[in-house]
Amino acid sequence: METIETKVVHSESKCAWNVVGTVPGKKYKIARVPYVHIEGNEIISIRNKHEALKHAEFISWCFKNANKIPI
Repeated sequence: METIETKVVHSESKCAWNVVGTVPGKKYKIARVPYVHIEGNEIISIRNKHEALKHAEFISWCFKNANKIPI
């Protein structure tokens, strides 16, 4: 299986982390991992953002290591 070089970046317009490809000419946006921002409750908002980041990092890792994952 082909690996895809990716990185995780925060969306400029939404409460979400994006998994994007880094190779020019290939698919750019691979996945979007949204999270809920709750006004007035920063603790939960930060927790949601951190959890979404961990999910996005895992998705990115899977694309980078596709040849290591048994199918």
